[in-house]
Formats: sequence, C-alpha cells, structure tokens
Amino acid sequence: MGKRIIGIGLIVFILGLAGERSLLTGLVRKNLVAALAREAQVAEGMELEIAPLGLLDLLNGQVGAFSFTADRFGFKEGPVFTNVSLHSKGMHFDPDALLQGNFLLRALQETVMTLELPEGELTTMMRRDLPELEPTVFLEENRVELEGFLALFGKGRLPFRASAGLEKASDHSLRLVPLGLKVADVPLWADLFQKYAQELSWEFPLTIPWPVRLERFQVRPGVIQMEWRERREEVSK
Repeated sequence: MGKRIIGIGLIVFILGLAGERSLLTGLVRKNLVAALAREAQVAEGMELEIAPLGLLDLLNGQVGAFSFTADRFGFKEGPVFTNVSLHSKGMHFDPDALLQGNFLLRALQETVMTLELPEGELTTMMRRDLPELEPTVFLEENRVELEGFLALFGKGRLPFRASAGLEKASDHSLRLVPLGLKVADVPLWADLFQKYAQELSWEFPLTIPWPVRLERFQVRPGVIQMEWRERREEVSK
C-alpha cells in the first residue's frame, strides 16, 4: 500500500495533476487502454471511456460508469470476438497491477456486454481441438452446420456433413451437440450416429478473464451473438 501511494503520488506530482480530475482521468484511461492492449492477442478499434475520478478513487482502484468497445478483441488464451460493447456502472481494479502495466479487474457493478464470435474463429478453435476432423463450421439462423472428414470403421477418411445445435455448458463455455450426420452423403442409422456423434460433440471455452458470466446467446448467420453480465464476487482487500 505504501509503495502504491508513493508511486501514484509521484505521478500526480510530476504531471501536476493535483486537483485536476480531468487530467488524472485521462492518465488512468490511457494506462488502462495500454494495459488492455498488452494483454490481448488482438485489439482493433478499441475505445474506453471512464467517468471522472480523483486521487482517492485511483488509490482504491475504483472507477465509476465506463464503456468499452472494440471492433475485434481477444485475450491471449481465448477466441477473438468482434463487435465488442461493454457498458458498466463501475469497476474495481488492482491499482498496484496497473502501476506495473497490467490490468486486473476484480469486480464489476451492473454490467452488460455484447459481442460476437464469427464462424471463422469457431472453425479455427475446433481445428485446434479436433484436428483429425479437419472441420469447417457454418453458422446459419439458429443452427450449426459442419463439414470435415471421419475415419469410418477405421478404414479410411470419408467426407461428412453434420447438423448441430449449441447449448450453454457453463457460465464461460458452449457445447456443440450433433443432431444429424451424413458420411459420403449417406445418413447414418441411429446406432452408428450415436457412436460418431460422440466424436463430434465439442465443448469450447469462451475465455474472458473478467468477472462476467454468459447470460444468453443466439446463433445468427455467420456469428454467435452473446450477452454477458457481471458476476457478483466479494472483493478481496
């Protein structure tokens, strides 16, 4: 805590920000944007707006109402989302981490975040997890189509086409559930379908290292649209 006060106080003194809330807010905003960019694998068209804050807010790691938008954004361990839009009544972050150039978001007040996961990104994720299928994902209105290759009876790889649905597996993941399967344009009978459907069933994480949870989603042409909400947690002191 002492080092935090000294570090922040030095910044305030050097830049002449004492009593200048707008300048302090601008400095914090700039540091937050830089930290977000460093922690992302992709950060395109990123904008952040925060409510005015004072020195005490910074010391406590508190920000009032803020909004964050990005054309494309993805953390290093997760998928790249598009059309990201977050609006929140406030957040609590780690000020010590921010002084070191990192953004650690501890808690959010009432928050709504919408974003999209494109079918191309979903294909990339599935090929990483199930490379033997060489899958390609197509997203249509309220349904998912898959194309790829299956080793039928272990005697060779044949092209397949499958229809599938999506279901919420957890607050941070979705599961693809096959509904129909054709191999070499031939529909599989029930027992055989059950066998190979297990190979196509796939749960994939939506890695967002913020205190948020997936509220709802919808499959639209070319994208999965999602809405996220704040996750209530006790803030550690």
